[in-house]
Amino acid sequence: MILPNGHLLANNQFKMKAKKIIIISTLFMFVFQSSFSQHEYLIDSNDRFSFRNVRMDNKGDYIAIFDRDSADRNFKGGVVKFNKQFDYQMYVHENDSTYFVFSDFIVTDDNNYLISGTIGDNVGWGIANHTIYFLLLDESLTVITENYFPLPEAYTNPYIKMLRNTDGKIYVTIDEPDGCMKGVIELSPWAQILKEQMYFDMGSPIANPFPSHGHGFYLLRSLPVPWALGGITEVDTCLNFDTTYLFPMKINGIYYDMDTRGTCKWLNDTTYLLYSEGSLESATVDLYLYKVNNEHQFLTEPFIIGRDDYDDIAVNFQGIDWIDPQNIWVAGNVWVSMYFATPYFVAIINENFELLGAKSCGGDNNTYVNSILATPDGGCVMVGGQRDYQAGNQYDTDAYIAFFEPEDIITSANETANPYDSDYLLYPNPGYDLLYIQTARKGVILKMFDQLGYLVLLQRLNDEFRNQIETRTLKAGFYICQLTDKDGNTEHINWIKQ
Repeated sequence: MILPNGHLLANNQFKMKAKKIIIISTLFMFVFQSSFSQHEYLIDSNDRFSFRNVRMDNKGDYIAIFDRDSADRNFKGGVVKFNKQFDYQMYVHENDSTYFVFSDFIVTDDNNYLISGTIGDNVGWGIANHTIYFLLLDESLTVITENYFPLPEAYTNPYIKMLRNTDGKIYVTIDEPDGCMKGVIELSPWAQILKEQMYFDMGSPIANPFPSHGHGFYLLRSLPVPWALGGITEVDTCLNFDTTYLFPMKINGIYYDMDTRGTCKWLNDTTYLLYSEGSLESATVDLYLYKVNNEHQFLTEPFIIGRDDYDDIAVNFQGIDWIDPQNIWVAGNVWVSMYFATPYFVAIINENFELLGAKSCGGDNNTYVNSILATPDGGCVMVGGQRDYQAGNQYDTDAYIAFFEPEDIITSANETANPYDSDYLLYPNPGYDLLYIQTARKGVILKMFDQLGYLVLLQRLNDEFRNQIETRTLKAGFYICQLTDKDGNTEHINWIKQ
């Protein structure tokens, strides 16, 4: 197999290109920020351009990897390095004959960026990724080294995840679901393959790896047979799959299967949080969290949070993150469609699973987040993409970054300037005989007015996260819902009864 080399623009050419991008983006962002309280940024593109993952390096800069493909299926991988003011520089990895897709990365102790991805060939609609690719960049985004791991001939298009365990070892997990192949690689900080182990005919998908407090690491896995199960599999230092701990995902008497977007993070030395989504056939997908001890036993009933009007999708990499467990950031979104506005969902909870605030964000376009990272100032940064559904071009997706502070989510919407910021989610809209209102606000009074301004409904909501409103007696038409919380903060939201 002939393996291609990536292409890095010459230093002067790269600097000129990066400088031009920074100038254009700064002017664009000045206009964009004028209507938003949160700092939300787009990198404009006529291609399908979205971020996969974001991390902070050892010097406090943010690093996000992306993949980008166009109508001719020309896949490129890349890195954007930025600060909170979104001054940024970009590195693009491409050549004319081979396609690169960046999957995950870590920051090494030397502040290098160790990236994993795949190399593929055009096979018409899509690509066949036949080789796992490792790339090491220094903090100036200059290539230090590259390495390759060809897949067995029958296997293509794997999902790649990376982690560094508490003992400093770097692991890469491989999940090729179509052929049911799994693999584990131990990687050096210099992108050298130290060990590898491949497993075949293992049908249960890998959700995410997460550290153990000893040697090796854990895999969160989805095991949907014989009934809905989740599982934690130990992987030892020889890369052998060891004991698997099974737990039935049972919520309100219904068994749910855990999706491959689940993730786990340690709350302390003895307890971790399991965050994922669950579904069973046609059941609504919910986002849920459990506390689990270090023997992989559930300590709590599920804490369910999300958008009941859509099937929630836990984000692909970090769907939950925190530095201080009194402010745990949770994110989810729905699958984007071509012409429909799908905002994403942001919430803050504490370690006792108390909801501190929740909002739908993202505006009128198809906005989705793929990764969330808590920041040292108590906020978070989220990355993903935003499709311009009005353009009618499925490849017109811009890379999206948003910074949030806790007060952006916990404070009332009428205290912020974001026109799409709302403390209330009303659905379905349009609707029929039942209206559901989702909010973290307390002591809310709902007043509904018809088109002539007459008050047709007055009701105090309970202080639960979700409320059901009976609208059977209302005539079909347009209504204005006025929602006022106990502190006098008021929002007006239009609702249509069909």
